[in-house]
Amino acid sequence: MAQERMEDWMQEAKDLAKAERELKIEHWVYISFEIRNPDRSREVLHAIDIPCNMLGRWRWLINWRKAKLICKYPRKNIDLTFCYYDKRTGLHTGFDFILGKVASAKAQITKAERAIARYIDCNKCNLFFNIETDEQLQKAYSKLEQKKENYQILYDMLQEEVKKHGENSDKYKLFIGFKKLGEFSSILEAKQYADQTGQTGRFSLLGNKYYDSWHISQWDIKNEEKGT
Repeated sequence: MAQERMEDWMQEAKDLAKAERELKIEHWVYISFEIRNPDRSREVLHAIDIPCNMLGRWRWLINWRKAKLICKYPRKNIDLTFCYYDKRTGLHTGFDFILGKVASAKAQITKAERAIARYIDCNKCNLFFNIETDEQLQKAYSKLEQKKENYQILYDMLQEEVKKHGENSDKYKLFIGFKKLGEFSSILEAKQYADQTGQTGRFSLLGNKYYDSWHISQWDIKNEEKGT
C-alpha cells in the first residue's frame, strides 16, 4: 500500500513537471539579505538571483554571505528573504499562487486522460464493453471536460495577471489569507495599512522579486492598544 502511494505521488510529480514545461515556467529564486528596522522599513544589503536548481549547490555561498554581513553589522539582525518566481512572467510560484494553480489544473487533466486510457485498455477485451455507451466511461469524460473548463478559466486569469504585473510591476499587493486588501507604492505603506485594518490573521505582501508574510493576532492588537 505504501509502495502504491509512493508511485502515485511520483506520477503526480511527473505530471506537474510536464505541465510546468508546457507552460514554460522557469523557476528562479531571489534571495535578499536584509536589515529590518523598528519602523518596519527594510534595508537590502545584498541580493542573489539564481535558478532554483542551483540553490542546493550555492547554499555555501548564501551561508558565507550571511556570516560576512553578521560580522560587518554585529548589532543588527540579518534576515534572509526567499522569493520564488517565474523568470519569464515575473509571477510568484507555489501552489498558493495563480501560476501554481494553473500548472496543477493542467496536471489534473493529464491524470484524468491517463485514467481513461487505462480503463479503455483494461476493458477492450470485454465483449460487452462499448466506448459509446459505457456509463463509467461517460462519467469520466464528463469530469475530464469539467477539468478542462476549470483549467481554461484559470489560464485566462493567469493571462490577465501577467498583463497586470507588467503594468504595475512597481506595486506591492497586500493580502489577508486569499483576500486582496489593496496595492501600495511601498512596503512600509502596505505594512502600516495592515496594522490599521484591525484585522487578525495571516498577511502576505507580494512585489516584484519580493515576498513577505506575517501573522497578527488579537493579542498583538491588544498589546498595541495598551502601548506595550
